[in-house]
Amino acid sequence: GNVSLEFLGLSATQLQKSSVQSITRLHISKVLLVLGDTYGEREDAKSLQDLKTQSLHIVFPAGKEFHFILDVSVSTTVSLELSNIKCVLDDNGCPYFENVLSKLQKNSKLSNLTLNNIEKTWNSFITILQLV
Repeated sequence: GNVSLEFLGLSATQLQKSSVQSITRLHISKVLLVLGDTYGEREDAKSLQDLKTQSLHIVFPAGKEFHFILDVSVSTTVSLELSNIKCVLDDNGCPYFENVLSKLQKNSKLSNLTLNNIEKTWNSFITILQLV
C-alpha cells in the first residue's frame, strides 16, 4: 500500500531521477531539499518529477549564481518554497530562474509560493512577479 511520511529532509550535491525513484512511492507531507555547493554541474532537470509531496522547500547553494535547470513543478505540490536565488550577473533579468518559474504554470495545485533570500536587480524582480 501507500506509505506516508510527515517530513523528509535531504541534503544532496547531485540529484538523479534514478536516486529519487526509491522514495516516489511515499506520500510525504513536507520535503526539504538542501542542495550543496557543488550542485548543478551534472543536473537532471526531471529528477523531482515523480515526488509526491504537498509542501516542497528547495534550498539552492548559497552565493552561487542561479544557473539551474531543475524542474520544481511537482504536480502534487500545493506549497513551494525556494531559497537562495542569486541573479546579479545578467542585467536582462534571470533567464534560468524565469524558466523555472514559467514551468510552474502547469502545476494547477500550487497555491503558495515563497521566495527567500533573493539577490537580484529590481527590474528582474518585477519580471519575476509578472511571471508568477
